[in-house]
Formats: sequence, structure tokens, C-alpha cells
Amino acid sequence: FFFLMLRRPPRSTQGVSSAASDVYKRQVHGIQLESRKKMTKGTTSQGERRKKNATFCRRCGKISYHKQRKRCSSCGYPEAHLRRYNWAKKATRRRTTGTGRMRYLKDIPRKLKNGFKEFSQAKRVKQRGKGKSKPEVKESKQVLTYINI
Repeated sequence: FFFLMLRRPPRSTQGVSSAASDVYKRQVHGIQLESRKKMTKGTTSQGERRKKNATFCRRCGKISYHKQRKRCSSCGYPEAHLRRYNWAKKATRRRTTGTGRMRYLKDIPRKLKNGFKEFSQAKRVKQRGKGKSKPEVKESKQVLTYINI
């Protein structure tokens, strides 16, 4: 069947009416149209998408580090400053200060209140009773008494 599609039909059948002429018209420079890729980005081309240009970024963790360009499209790694644009307000809000662990900044208000003292032991503060604790049972002669602490 395949060899029939590639061969050129006889000269006598190149008219409009014959089936052999349709086969001849479907051929483009010896290659049939069906084997060529279709010029579409829709459902037919989704099966062709199996190569990956991007991989995990070391800094932001997204799959946006381009392997050939060696640059993350999300955070801009390996550049020193984080990639940020004023036209992307919501993206800036997602990754601004206060959205992560804040390993250093979360201690600053407490240190500020204490005057940034270093190498000193903090005083123990007794917690006030938020609720009644369990009563302690004391045994005396024949009578049990309950004392709340």
C-alpha cells in the first residue's frame, strides 16, 4: 500500500477525474502530506510534547530553571538579586518578606524590646494562672483535704 502512494501515476491518468491523479496530487516532492507534521498547536500536537527544557531551580524550587540558558525564569537564579518587576504586583506579594520562615527577623521585635542585650540570661517570668490546675491531694489523719494551688 505504501509503495503505491509514493509512485508517480501514469501520464494518461493525470486528469481531474481519476483516483490515481488524487494520489499524485497528495504528494509533495515525493513525500506524502499525511507523513508531514500538521501546522497546529492543538490536540494533535500534544503527543509531540515530551522533551523538557526546564528543571527544578535551586533557589525557588519551581520547575523553571532553563537548562540551556542556565537561568531561572521565576527568580532569576544565579543572579544575586531576586527577579522582581513592578508590573507583577501579585507575584511580589507572594514572595515578599513575611511569607517565609523569617529565621532572623522573627526575633527582632523581642530583641528590640530588651534593648538588644547580648550574653545575658533572661529572667524567668511566672505565668499567671489561666485556668485552675488539678487539686493536690493531701492526706492527714483520717480526713482527706483538697488544696488548690
